[in-house]
Amino acid sequence: MTVTAIDRDGRRWALIAIDCELRARLVHGSATPAHLELSELINTFGPLVLSPARRADTVGYAAFIDTVDLVASDPATASVESIDQVARFARSIVLPGGRAR
Repeated sequence: MTVTAIDRDGRRWALIAIDCELRARLVHGSATPAHLELSELINTFGPLVLSPARRADTVGYAAFIDTVDLVASDPATASVESIDQVARFARSIVLPGGRAR
């Protein structure tokens, strides 16, 4: 799943998960550096507006949203794998440097 983010100056970034870490790669506009950790992107160029990159990606995006919804609304019925997926994503957002433990 690829999600794009648009920063406050209109640059478009592709958000990519690599080894439980979210990174951003510049795909439209100019900025230095053109590759950042998500937390660096937010601190340097935020706030961001997020959207699916392509219509085909909305299936994966929707599936992930369904997983988050299940874990949040009824964790007793969620699989360990689903809970782990949501937890890794949440950690990547809230931990300093965006690193999952």
